[in-house]
Amino acid sequence: MPIQTLILHPMPCQLSSLAIAQEMLDTANRISGFAGGQPVFDHQTLSPDEALAQACNADLVILPGLGLATPSELQHVMAGKDFVTLTQCLTALARPGVTVAGACSGCFALGAAGLLDGRVVTTTWWLAPFLKSLFPKVRLDPSQIVRRDGDLITAGAAFAQIDLMLALIEQLGGFAMAEDCRRFTMADSRPSQLPYLSVATLVAGDPQLQRAEIYLRRNITRQVDLAELAEAAGLGARTFARRLAQKAAMTPTEFSQTLRVTEAIRLARTGDVPQSEIAHRVGYGDATALRRVMRKRTGQTLEHFKT
Repeated sequence: MPIQTLILHPMPCQLSSLAIAQEMLDTANRISGFAGGQPVFDHQTLSPDEALAQACNADLVILPGLGLATPSELQHVMAGKDFVTLTQCLTALARPGVTVAGACSGCFALGAAGLLDGRVVTTTWWLAPFLKSLFPKVRLDPSQIVRRDGDLITAGAAFAQIDLMLALIEQLGGFAMAEDCRRFTMADSRPSQLPYLSVATLVAGDPQLQRAEIYLRRNITRQVDLAELAEAAGLGARTFARRLAQKAAMTPTEFSQTLRVTEAIRLARTGDVPQSEIAHRVGYGDATALRRVMRKRTGQTLEHFKT
């Protein structure tokens, strides 16, 4: 039996994300047909109002991004009637056994519907601190492009909708189908948001955290502990850690590791620099230590990011 799938079309909506969701499911069905099989996904696209009016039952619910890029845009939309209807719709649809998937700023609607509490989730990396401030019970992992926690799957910024759909197709249609969809659509595998993340952007607007970020960059070839970072920021250690959590949704260790890992990826992409040299330049004693941190923070080795 095909998987009954509902794609929500909220207002506002990131139309590219909506189109990607529809196209990827159609691609999976085509691939199944090439092999003589039946469609895997029986999908329809409805507005939240329509889904509520029809009392829809679905095995899979997909919420594209809302097309919102800043906290102020989100606050404005979240105060409106359409957003309330969307959260009511999500609450009604998210019954036991139903897989719910959301991407980008759509994750804020999942949070408002109470679906993120206690869950490990990701979202657009620069909106992650705002998500954490609104929904403090969330267990945030913004380094990941796609994060699955049971029957909830979340994804990062707008084009992470592709990664989200491939993850859903793999989960519900199998690895071979997901790989064929990847090949048909020429979609690369991107397990982490870290290559796209800018620590400088996350701390922008906070001069003391910016001083710590600049200080760490200038001293990146060696280890810098919390007390030294806090001193560079002109803050006590606890205040520094608290401010960093509020502004960037990071611990001091994550702050340091993220800056070092993103710099390692940049160096790997700019030339044929040996890993041992890259490790030294970003403050790790050897390639083994860098490899360990890379796997912890991105799920991949440095070689994966060279192209």
